[in-house]
Amino acid sequence: MVELIKGMEELLKPNGVFIAALSEEYAACWLRDQLLTSLSYYYLGDFKKLKKGFWVVFDIFHKHRAKIMKAVRDSHNPFAGHIHAKYHPDTLEEITPNWGHHQLDALGLFLWLVAYLDSKKIKIIRNDNDLELVYLLGYYLQAIKYWQSEDFGMWEEGPNLHSSSIGAVLAGFSFLKERKIIVLHECIISRGQKALDDILPGESSDRSVDMAQLSLIWPYKIVSDQTADVILKQVKESLVKERGLNRYPGDSYHAENGASAEWPMGFFWLSIIASQRNNFAEAEHWFKKGLNQINSEGHIPELYKNGEPNENKPLGWAHSFAIIAKLKLGKKE
Repeated sequence: MVELIKGMEELLKPNGVFIAALSEEYAACWLRDQLLTSLSYYYLGDFKKLKKGFWVVFDIFHKHRAKIMKAVRDSHNPFAGHIHAKYHPDTLEEITPNWGHHQLDALGLFLWLVAYLDSKKIKIIRNDNDLELVYLLGYYLQAIKYWQSEDFGMWEEGPNLHSSSIGAVLAGFSFLKERKIIVLHECIISRGQKALDDILPGESSDRSVDMAQLSLIWPYKIVSDQTADVILKQVKESLVKERGLNRYPGDSYHAENGASAEWPMGFFWLSIIASQRNNFAEAEHWFKKGLNQINSEGHIPELYKNGEPNENKPLGWAHSFAIIAKLKLGKKE
């Protein structure tokens, strides 16, 4: 456990920002990475670091509040105000303007975590300005009609309608409504549910299976057990490889000799889900497969290609998933 935390915290800056990895390419703050990496502190019981990491995302949204408001006001042309996914780790300014920044899954994750932490009696909303921001993001997602808005999703590719993106927003809205944090018209949820049902059990019109769909099972639990069974079957049959999971069949990112890259993070994700379903022997199996991918520096790389890790290591949310997987298994030092 110490090694996993140490590798993750090599990415942590004094202001609470996690850069995605130590490589030059990944020395930035992605919303998704920031949230999922900080989430490990909930399971570790370090709520001070959890809050600090989460408040980074609140501060990013506050900094760019005018842009979000513009998108809400100009709902006929929301593309001018799409929220960025990637920020400078020190200034929190937007970077890489020519990027697939429209990533609904990251916004849904943020809203879901607000509700989740509230359900755990962790005060993450600091003041009325934070609460107003949660409402504003809700208005934003309604203005762009998230249920029919093609986005770039977890892998920053597209645009397309992704079940993992629509499901994330639907899960966030549903949980916020359940916790009575914001008020929503029922049609905002029902439209998302219909859009999600229309795509499932696939990820999109061009992908019948995608590792991103594991998020629908954990953390969101937004699909039925029957649908979860189908997704897991497809993932295990199509994506599991020797050193990790392919993101989806035919993935060309870092592909070599026609073989898609293998992401060790996927093993830990499967372990978490197996523990969630009380399949602890299976959870142990996936966890050990994940541990076998840690390199001599104690880092979990983003991916392996041709049996070799790429330069993006340690990958923050891979370390977070490994920590969570271990704690869910009840591992001890």
